Amino acid sequence: MIETYVEVDIDKIIKNINNIQSIDEESMFCAVIKANGYGLGAVRIAREIEEFVDYFAVARLEEAISLRKSGITKPVMVLAYVNFEEIDKCVKYDIDLPIYDLEYAKKINDSISGKLKVHIALDTGHGRIGFRESELDDIKKLKNLDNLDVISAFSHFSTADEKDTSFTMIQKERFYNILNQIKDYYKFKFIHLANSAGAIKHNITKDMMRIGISLYGIYPSIEVKNEKLIYLEQCFKYISHVSYVKDIPANTPISYGRTFISKEPMKIATIPLGYADGYMRAFSNKGEVLINNKLCKVLGLVCMDQLMVDVSGMEVYMDDEVIIYPNIYKESNKINTIPYELMTSIAMRVPRIYKKNGKIIDIDNYLGEIYED
Repeated sequence: MIETYVEVDIDKIIKNINNIQSIDEESMFCAVIKANGYGLGAVRIAREIEEFVDYFAVARLEEAISLRKSGITKPVMVLAYVNFEEIDKCVKYDIDLPIYDLEYAKKINDSISGKLKVHIALDTGHGRIGFRESELDDIKKLKNLDNLDVISAFSHFSTADEKDTSFTMIQKERFYNILNQIKDYYKFKFIHLANSAGAIKHNITKDMMRIGISLYGIYPSIEVKNEKLIYLEQCFKYISHVSYVKDIPANTPISYGRTFISKEPMKIATIPLGYADGYMRAFSNKGEVLINNKLCKVLGLVCMDQLMVDVSGMEVYMDDEVIIYPNIYKESNKINTIPYELMTSIAMRVPRIYKKNGKIIDIDNYLGEIYED
């Protein structure tokens, strides 16, 4: 038995794709699988969903090359910076790049042999990367770079998951305003603007939806979750097991620093999971896990490889299953973060177990250990 692992249900991912696609059956679907598929395993997920999507998006060139080497043939786009020494690999592996600066584009054009498919990134208010409306002349000059095949333009929303929709509408208007001013220079094959919240909450789909967090059944925010416009089902469970159970008297300290000292007799369970597995130290004396359908509070400081929880009044034994993040929205809120961070922080030493049709189809263990039946 693997004591701590992430279980990923491929069928639920496919259902999420179908439910989101129902917003607009004609729209292309881009699956965002950066950060190792938001912590769940990019390569395995990509293989299982390739037939259901039109595009993949990642953040790093290495992520894109990994997909190609694993046999993925659908278009793959890198969403962020690639240094000039690596650009030829984009041509070699047929990987799309964003262009968001004229000088950067010129250097890329001069450094490659062959055509490179690129997407013009437009900054409509997110402030990360992209040409701004004041840089229209620079956008138009991209036309003169013969090695760049400009196939698309895109932007990214900053507040589409919030209750106030006004700035999202401003960004949408800016996007189309810029496109209107460059329409005589480019014949885009498609454009893409909507992230998960843009598609689900605002019904902005043309011509392609870029779906990241919602692919995995997590809503972009509680606001979007509460609206229930599209049904999503969380596709993963973070699972561990009880490794030790003990009764302690009053005035017993738990873990480093003695930040928790029992005021009365208690029953304590130890779990073989800690901050080296991605369970953040910020959950010390705050987090809750689920054991035998009951929430159990983390006591004391989270250790590198273990943590302790209160199981007083419960029948709990070694090897009992423990669900980490029983409600990932509530748990992330306890430490002032978001589900995205909890997911992408799951360490590489934690095996990912993949299920389809109720059966295990694969186990990815990044430490290279072999598990036999």
